[in-house]
Amino acid sequence: MKGVNTMMFNRRSLSLLAGLIFYGWFVSTYAESNVADKSIGSPTSLDVFAELPPFHSISLSPEGKQAIALRAFQGTYHAVLLDFTTGRSKLLMAADPDNFLFNWCRFANPTRVVCSIRSYIVLRAGTIGLGSRAYRDGRTVATRLLAIDTDGDNQLQLIPEAKSRLRGDLEWNSPNQDDVISWLPDDPKHIMVQVAREDRVNPSVYKLNIYNNKLKREQKFLGSIYRWYADKDGDLRFATGRTSSGEGVAYSYVDGKRTGININHLIGLDQPTLLTIADDNKSVYVIANHNGADTQGLYRVDIATGQVIETLFHNPTFDVTRYYNHSATKQLLYAGYNEDGPELIWFNKELQGAVESISATLGNPKFVDIWSTTPSLSHIVVAAHGNGIAQALYRYSLADRSLIKLSEFRQGAEVDFEYVTYTARDGQVIPAYLALPGSREDGPYPTIIDPHGGPWSEDDGRYFFLNQYFMDRGYAILKPNFRGSTGYGDAYTEAGFEQWGGTMQNDVIDGLDWMIEQKLTDPNKVCIHGGSYGGYVALVAAYKTPEKFRCAVSFAGVSDLADLRSQWFNYRFGRLSTARLPKGDALVHNSPIENVSKMRLPLLLVHGDVDRSVMIEQSRNLVEKLVEAGVEHQYIEQPNGDHFFSLQAHRLEYLQALDQFLNKHLRTQATD
Repeated sequence: MKGVNTMMFNRRSLSLLAGLIFYGWFVSTYAESNVADKSIGSPTSLDVFAELPPFHSISLSPEGKQAIALRAFQGTYHAVLLDFTTGRSKLLMAADPDNFLFNWCRFANPTRVVCSIRSYIVLRAGTIGLGSRAYRDGRTVATRLLAIDTDGDNQLQLIPEAKSRLRGDLEWNSPNQDDVISWLPDDPKHIMVQVAREDRVNPSVYKLNIYNNKLKREQKFLGSIYRWYADKDGDLRFATGRTSSGEGVAYSYVDGKRTGININHLIGLDQPTLLTIADDNKSVYVIANHNGADTQGLYRVDIATGQVIETLFHNPTFDVTRYYNHSATKQLLYAGYNEDGPELIWFNKELQGAVESISATLGNPKFVDIWSTTPSLSHIVVAAHGNGIAQALYRYSLADRSLIKLSEFRQGAEVDFEYVTYTARDGQVIPAYLALPGSREDGPYPTIIDPHGGPWSEDDGRYFFLNQYFMDRGYAILKPNFRGSTGYGDAYTEAGFEQWGGTMQNDVIDGLDWMIEQKLTDPNKVCIHGGSYGGYVALVAAYKTPEKFRCAVSFAGVSDLADLRSQWFNYRFGRLSTARLPKGDALVHNSPIENVSKMRLPLLLVHGDVDRSVMIEQSRNLVEKLVEAGVEHQYIEQPNGDHFFSLQAHRLEYLQALDQFLNKHLRTQATD
């Protein structure tokens, strides 16, 4: 694998982008103007829903006078410097969608910015040991780091290519090279990174000069360690990993000495999540299942012994799933969980007061998230939406309590989901999120059943462009957090193990039955739609319960459980996940590719060819079987498409196909 050519990272002038004026008077967007111009009663143009939100990320400078932002223009995000003193912005680096996109940018010091990009490569990683693999060969995505001065000079691709060859004739450069473990705020020339440079899996730790690209190894890789933790000064304090048999391991660093410690009392279904090193450099903040607790709480743990010093928060019903800590200072600011909405636990009272004041000023939107803070917390950037309030981004000064709107984004009326529960056929209560295009009394409605991906994740009713589209077209939307979802404790997650196509599938179908019983859904106008694992659910429904639906849509869906099992098993640590898949005959009965002859629904399938989460072969191989069996389907393969609709062009292509497909099978009006 060759490094990315730095010549492609240009600073070409984009006339409509480079001269942006921001603050409160530039809030109107292309999407908003299209909504405003549409005729009463007519469906909104699909271009509106495909439009990217104005900002993907934003990071304040150390003094808060500037920010580096990923700003949307011409279908993707570019690196733009915002100057709050002059009220102007300028383009630092432009993305090139055919070659690379930006992941994030942030200030390494007041005058130099570091950005992560993802580019497209053909990976030839080879095997490790007896056929075990670290990566899947083929076309995929690699991450790299770029550095540039705030005046646009001294552009540099960071981390030089490795010159060594590992275990054979394959040349090796790690595909993942953007993992910064310490920003070294007191050392403006360096950052600390971990990269699997000397081994295909296990990373070493390096001190990287962001001006001349010199790399100094601080810690050589260890066979069982895949994550290193450093304090703000760059001193290693903690390390975690797994043995070859999958057992969790941890090491502490005290006075430079590495010692293995027992963390079994912090392990539930998964390893504990270490958030950040505490200010005393002697303890760490950890999300974990302490002493066999069903739910994950937040704890402060002694580095030397691994023992819990303090329980900061634990809820017996819900897992801690969210947190925010400043990447440079390592200060933990808040953590949170989802009940019927987001709940936050604050560790900085001044910041809590500021955010609560902002929320009250804005009319109490459901979601208020911190995107960036200065090290001193003098300034913050927050994103807000929900409760009828459109998405907007704000900069707030704690000193003078000034609130400045940076952007606002509308794609029709903001979709607000209602938290609901229903009872599955075996009595289990299933949490879900529901949105209706009108009142309950005006139902029933044509309906989209929309199970989330993962499956080890959860829906929380936040903004997603497809929600806006579905609501505009008059569909009710149900997003069930079926068994196997996270956020509700280990027992709820574990209840989904080996239940792909089984209990997990039944939970989704029972949600539809509940919608019909509540007279919210027209049983003759239902489509099941999902991405990733949700796409798998849609495909299974096409042969297990086709009488319930008129159509099924799968974006990047899993179709072949045997192939998925084999893929996971062959990857280091992946065999831990195979225990969660069906076994034996159930693997065949619940694998869509093995049941194509039973499929009785028209299908729409879409997949990106550089998807790293669900390989493109899952859709390609299924399509071959569909063609052989004569099953009605449409298949779209998106060049340079990933798992997340990162390009506006891919969003529009998907929406156009989806709109025509739903109009055909649910008899609603289509546009474009």
